[in-house]
Amino acid sequence: MMSASRLVQGVSPVFFLACLLVSTAARGQVSTASVNGTVRDSTGAVVPGANVLLRGVETGLERPTITNEVGNYLFLNIQPGAYTLEASMPGFRTHKLQPFTLVVNQTATLDLSLHTRQQVTDLPLNGRNFTQLLALTPGVAPVSVSQNSGGFGATTTAGAAFVFPAINGQNNRSNFFMLDGVNNQGAFTSTYAVPPVIDGIQEFKVQSHNDQAEVGGALGGIINVVTKSGTNEFHGTAWEFLRNDVLDARSTFVSSKSPFRQNQFGATLGGPVMLPKYNGRNRTFFYIGYQGFTFRRGGEALFRVPTDANLAGDFSDESRQLYNPFTTRPDPDNPGKFIRDPFPNNQIPASLIDPGMVLFAQKTLPKPVSTGVAGRNAIDTTPFAQDQHEGTVRIDHTLGAKDSLWFRYSRLNLDQGASSGRPQIGSTREDRAKNWGISYLRAFNPKTLLQVQYGRVHVRIDEFTRFRDTPSDFDKQIGFADTFSRNFQFTGGILFPAVNVANFFGGGEANTLQPNMANIHQVKANVSRMAGNHTFRWGGELNSNNFESFYNNANVGFSTPQTANPSLPTGTGSELASFLLNLPDSAGRRNVHETMRWGGIMGFYFHDQWRVTPRLTVNLGFRYDRTFQPPYGAAGSEGENGGIETGAYDLQRGVYLV
Repeated sequence: MMSASRLVQGVSPVFFLACLLVSTAARGQVSTASVNGTVRDSTGAVVPGANVLLRGVETGLERPTITNEVGNYLFLNIQPGAYTLEASMPGFRTHKLQPFTLVVNQTATLDLSLHTRQQVTDLPLNGRNFTQLLALTPGVAPVSVSQNSGGFGATTTAGAAFVFPAINGQNNRSNFFMLDGVNNQGAFTSTYAVPPVIDGIQEFKVQSHNDQAEVGGALGGIINVVTKSGTNEFHGTAWEFLRNDVLDARSTFVSSKSPFRQNQFGATLGGPVMLPKYNGRNRTFFYIGYQGFTFRRGGEALFRVPTDANLAGDFSDESRQLYNPFTTRPDPDNPGKFIRDPFPNNQIPASLIDPGMVLFAQKTLPKPVSTGVAGRNAIDTTPFAQDQHEGTVRIDHTLGAKDSLWFRYSRLNLDQGASSGRPQIGSTREDRAKNWGISYLRAFNPKTLLQVQYGRVHVRIDEFTRFRDTPSDFDKQIGFADTFSRNFQFTGGILFPAVNVANFFGGGEANTLQPNMANIHQVKANVSRMAGNHTFRWGGELNSNNFESFYNNANVGFSTPQTANPSLPTGTGSELASFLLNLPDSAGRRNVHETMRWGGIMGFYFHDQWRVTPRLTVNLGFRYDRTFQPPYGAAGSEGENGGIETGAYDLQRGVYLV
């Protein structure tokens, strides 16, 4: 058994050594400093795995570390002195603090915030349309239904297209576009109204799951684009992109290359507002942006026209037998059925041919050429033309320490011209879209904010189809009655009917006017309040809408039954022969004024963002929306579907709800 004295002798060296180590560590803690903190992103979420670097200003020595799973970092035993601290992470901009000084026995808590890099300005976009980046968002499927495959100002660049995907499993018509937090929806197309200039975008966010009660009216994605504002320094950009047909090859069926010209150009400028006797630095800023786009490309559409022999009544090249409709009589052998005499050798007597139809063909159809394609003897090389101009102006102003406001105006002008099926008839489309935004921000205290916003979206789309180089009385020369081709609303003159010959040619003059395709006014107010680990947000909004649409046209169609065998119509008769005899099988005339009166949506919401832990956030919210529409059949603008003969029929009156 060990004696007490021997036990004390054995323990004493160990105890002495332990005391020495403890005293040394204590002196080290007293003579050094430490640094700790949390790294978060711009939304307040912690960033695990971020690189944190502490660097001595005088010595240049570096101490690296990595944040843990909850975004925290820690540096121990740091010699007093001046240091810099920075945090970095792939996909984020590096955040570097200004030099600071550590003193003896100090524990400094320094939090850092990482913001995403400006990737939009670095990624090449063919056509410079931001919607191409939507596909990078989780939950986005590149599906674009035919009912909504394009948007206002979707540039028609070769190899590029407007991208409008389905988000979060919803139809792509369930998405909602905002510009600086106010409505930028094209209403009846479910796409944006005004496309923002790429270089003028500060950032945009795609919320693929709507867990924010603040935004209603959409089950799919919420796309919010934030435009840039000016700063205390003047900054600007300028660009020009060119593509042409220099290296293109000639198409097989044409003698020369199709023209191709594409130019995309623009500029931006931002800075302080500087006026005589007014210096806007630190107070008033401006930002302007403009982008232009011109596009020309030749078409190569093949179709069929009558030959000179056909116009003279010679259809010997037609494999189907033609029958004389003017010899139609009851079949004595088959009661209730009819028979006709065939045209010998498919030759129509000149006395039966309507000279007005021949004149129409001569004035509106090209001469036949060899195309190498069976059943097609004409080529339409009318180029497609598009001129698009979009721009934005933004003013930011600080009223005081607690108040600020901004105003922005964005606009799109788009003009398109194309063929409507053959060279002698063209189609023109004019898009005019505008977006206004005004925002006032009041900070009652560091934890309570009020934001009041007004936004307006207005879209006008007008489409016209017109014949080229035809006299003002062309309809009378052909033989159309005034009640059929004249006295349309909103034309001030004639609309030449569409003459459609099946399997040959078609098209005519028409108006499609939509002066208020979208006319939306929006007023909204939001209050934000921080209380502990809760962020409360509540408010409401009111949206009003109006829609108008006018459509005018007339049409007449020709098919085979008029020159076919009544008892054996299949494989007999000719659409073109029916046309030359002026025996249509269908006709129509539309002279309608349609209006949808005002409608509106009013909504209120309350939202609580509760940060339970640095790794868990719970969103609780309630929203109520009410839609207002006028009752069906309320008094409104009159509509008239004119009769072919008299134009006196009044088939519909009242309000059309779309």
